[in-house]
Amino acid sequence: MDNLLLIELFIFFGSGLAHGILGFGFPMVATPLLSIFLSVKESVLYTLFPTMAVNANVLKKSGRFKEVFFEFKYLIVFVLVGSFIGTNFLIIFYNDIYTLLLAFVIVLYLNTSKINLSLYDTIQRYPKLMMILFGFVSGIVSGLVNIMIPVLIIYILESRIEKEKALVVMNGCFFASKSLQIFIFGFHGSFSLSFLGTMIPMVAFALFGLALGSMLRDKLDERLYTKLLRLSLWGLAFYLSIRYFYM
Repeated sequence: MDNLLLIELFIFFGSGLAHGILGFGFPMVATPLLSIFLSVKESVLYTLFPTMAVNANVLKKSGRFKEVFFEFKYLIVFVLVGSFIGTNFLIIFYNDIYTLLLAFVIVLYLNTSKINLSLYDTIQRYPKLMMILFGFVSGIVSGLVNIMIPVLIIYILESRIEKEKALVVMNGCFFASKSLQIFIFGFHGSFSLSFLGTMIPMVAFALFGLALGSMLRDKLDERLYTKLLRLSLWGLAFYLSIRYFYM
């Protein structure tokens, strides 16, 4: 087993751990870490199956996906539309600038709490339109750099969705996006038998991290953990920006 594969397994375990503790965040952690060694396109490709497995596990345990899907179906459907466009752009028109875009999306996530858009009244007045808009933009961003969290969090905060339902909404959107991306990457011939073989241990490590994180959720100081995670993401965003301009 080569060193890169060991590093990837460790990244997937750590990303699953983060997702288990916070209830979201697998691709947000895994994608920038993988981008240290791989291109953004390769990083997205490697996270597809582990992310989908993690999201499916969370949705199954919640038991609320059917209920949430019917309430937020326009959001989830237009995540698919946006993901279709964004993923095809990533594959057909790949450019190193996606590394800088990934850094920007991480910084956007880290500053979502400071963004005061006051969209609550607009969302209440035009619920379908706003779900379509946020779903489409989330899907585009997910297709391009694998992280739709910043856009979704803005929608969830402005909609004032309660936490447990919000986690189901996010994981449902992630699952829908990753499922479509797997189809698109497969259509473009990105999966070989050897690649699919390497996905088995990566999915297993991601699910093991998820299970451990879920057990630790009530025992850890979530505020301290979140601060450490945010600090790490700031460091990754800085590194990716430096890498784009100077490496």
